[in-house]
Amino acid sequence: PIIFVQQLGRGLRKSENKDYLTIIDFIGNYKNNYMVPIALYGDNSLSKDTLRKLVSSGSSILPGSSTVNFDAITKEKIFESINTANLQTKKSLQEAYRQQKFRQGRIPMMMDFFRTDSRDAFQYVAYSRSYYNFVLTEETGHDFPKLSSNSTQLLEHLSKYVNDGVRGFDSFLISEVIHKGEVKGSDLIDEFMKLTGIKVDNFEFVSSVNSVNLLFHQERQTDKFEPIGKTFNYQVVKSIEDSLSVGSTLAHGLKEPGFRKFLLDSCEFSLNTFLKKLNGNDVVGGFIRYEKYTRIDVIRVLGWSTHPVPLQNVGGYKISPDASNCPIFVTYHKKDTITDTTKYEDEFLSPELFSWMSRSKRTLTSGEVATIIAQRENGIRLPLFIKKSDDEGQAHYYIGDLSLVDGSPEVKHMPSGEGKEVSVVNMQFKIDKPVETNLYNFLCNT
Repeated sequence: PIIFVQQLGRGLRKSENKDYLTIIDFIGNYKNNYMVPIALYGDNSLSKDTLRKLVSSGSSILPGSSTVNFDAITKEKIFESINTANLQTKKSLQEAYRQQKFRQGRIPMMMDFFRTDSRDAFQYVAYSRSYYNFVLTEETGHDFPKLSSNSTQLLEHLSKYVNDGVRGFDSFLISEVIHKGEVKGSDLIDEFMKLTGIKVDNFEFVSSVNSVNLLFHQERQTDKFEPIGKTFNYQVVKSIEDSLSVGSTLAHGLKEPGFRKFLLDSCEFSLNTFLKKLNGNDVVGGFIRYEKYTRIDVIRVLGWSTHPVPLQNVGGYKISPDASNCPIFVTYHKKDTITDTTKYEDEFLSPELFSWMSRSKRTLTSGEVATIIAQRENGIRLPLFIKKSDDEGQAHYYIGDLSLVDGSPEVKHMPSGEGKEVSVVNMQFKIDKPVETNLYNFLCNT
């Protein structure tokens, strides 16, 4: 990226009677084409989602009168490079850490990366289960605080499953309880409203307490999955009526030097990451429009008490246990190798209309289909999440909430792969807001 910018700089030198500069760059099939958006937009987060958004945005976020245009083939080459690049190698993480340490003149924290617009520090959590664990491999001196195994484990679980920037209120809750010892839930909601403009209702509040106590996420224990908080008997926060206070497990960890520092840093990083995503964007029922969410993220934001196990049971859609919502997940460009009975013809009819198919072997009277068709009566929420292809990983863009188009559900048939056909229900939905042009083109174009 440095050489790339230097080359641009040659042409950008001022000269008499020189009013503008046109740069033509021929993008070859290079594995490091992901560096193009890094150089053009000055983004150093090394977040694949951020790089895709930058390429899709074109000139819309460039300052001044500069413009950039990528032809379709160039975009595809850059997207391919982003998809296949490994941006989280141990070597690159170490280099970024050591550079940040040199820059700060001390052991850097996650917020140092955030404040300096550097690498996305959550990548260290993804690599080592917590930022503390990564620092521990770099700082071998006796002056670095070593945490007990219990506190290390709690820090891992909170860093990975709660302080991930998906739902800012969870991290805000932990931070406020640590700072104040005890806080009223109503005060917490008011303060978060002032900070973000988001009103957390009672249902979301209870869901956050559940998430913070690690009762939502599950891990395999010997022969079965069960909530982490139940397995380790965690009490991170204690909730009595409208009062929240430090739970016994958290209180034990806070006695150790270093635990408080790393946990609060993790909370602050998560909250600021959430605020950066927010930045004036629409928030619809907990989801930031056009942000990316995994299936587990979605189910957590929707307030399910715990996620289904195995997660594959969610598939393309799943109705919540209380039938209040049904998230819909779509891979827009499906692989040729998938079975005939999963080649659903889900597609945009326009930026505000979406055509969708149920699972195979369904009719208009099938339980889940009938529940969706009765949306006008039961009020079920239908949030739509789309990713372009499996090359993008597990996360999907939140597109918006859907409303069924009256009279659109109809039974169709698709090949079963055995020379026969199976039934499927096709229906059309109106999206609550027309899809933004750059994302719409990115998802639709092959």
